[in-house]
Amino acid sequence: MKKLFTLAVLAMIVAMAGNAMAVIGWAGNVWPNSGANVTPVSPVDVYAQVWKAGVTDAAGQGADIMADMVITNDIGGSDFATLTYLGDVGSNDEYTAQIPVSMLVGASWVEIDITFMDLSDGTGFYPVADQAGNPGPQRYNVINVLPNDVDVSFQICLSGAGTMGDVCVIGSAAEIGAWGTGVNLTNVSGDLWEGTVTFLAGSNPYFEYKYKKDGCATWEGAPNRPVTLPTDGTTAVALPADSWDNLPMGCGMGTTLEEDKVVCIQVCLSETTTTGGVCVTGGLAELTNWGNGMPMTMIGPSLYQACLVFSAGQPIPLSFEFKFRKDGCETWESVANRSFTVDNSLPYESLVTYGWDDGGINCGPVDTEDSSWGSLKSMFR
Repeated sequence: MKKLFTLAVLAMIVAMAGNAMAVIGWAGNVWPNSGANVTPVSPVDVYAQVWKAGVTDAAGQGADIMADMVITNDIGGSDFATLTYLGDVGSNDEYTAQIPVSMLVGASWVEIDITFMDLSDGTGFYPVADQAGNPGPQRYNVINVLPNDVDVSFQICLSGAGTMGDVCVIGSAAEIGAWGTGVNLTNVSGDLWEGTVTFLAGSNPYFEYKYKKDGCATWEGAPNRPVTLPTDGTTAVALPADSWDNLPMGCGMGTTLEEDKVVCIQVCLSETTTTGGVCVTGGLAELTNWGNGMPMTMIGPSLYQACLVFSAGQPIPLSFEFKFRKDGCETWESVANRSFTVDNSLPYESLVTYGWDDGGINCGPVDTEDSSWGSLKSMFR
């Protein structure tokens, strides 16, 4: 064991020294994420992925790649494991290993440190981050198991997303499919679905979950939702209602706009030129969901404007991203997506002005007649 541990340390030193010139392009997506809770009743499966151009892209295990994992705990224990190839995940190769029960019993935490090595040139990739972006080493809390069965109630509002079939909850615990087949929920009314699942005594009180719709075929894009169930004898837990993809909560359970809001977005092209119309596009249906975009009106020299109306009763807060396109709505800005949030703190009318590609805003004011609130709504609804 001492020899194996020494080899692992040497591997990490080589990895740190060679990372800058490593042929391995990327390694990460370690799971479980750092901070997860584990129990001392069974080994913990650990996963990690690696990418090397022209090697892991093809089907099957990429040549000359291996991965090692150093395991330590807070009571002086140490161990070492070699990860084995599990399969392909897109262009990545996925590897796996286990934390043995012997490293969990009596410990309050256990830590893993993974290094990927390229045997073709002796370089390595380290540190290897988890799915939440936490760099290695990853530390897990060793906790008690559930002392009794616990009924867990799930509730999801699709918030207008719609579904072509059943909705289900799925997650890391065996009771909700271990990321395989989820548990179907019941449609209560409209967009609201709910269900109760019994988590068995002796199981891990920590799990992660999310939802699938369209006959349990379409995954939501929101991050996994973590839960730690009580181990004090509690027999039932009702989780807070979730919203599909963390959209503003609908189903009559969330905050809504108390009145209509008009948001006018302007872009100044004083430091560039355009060979045609200008558009604003983004993550709203009105902005064509990142399609060609909503045409903007030229209201002054190099100054363009488009206005959106958000109706009273709409779930909030509503955050959306957007950016501008010019030259007949063909040329995109090169800056990062812009963002705006609609909520009840906004005035009736909001005006935001940007420079193309965050350039200067040197478009002079335009003489216009005052518009009534009613006329604005009729123009832009």
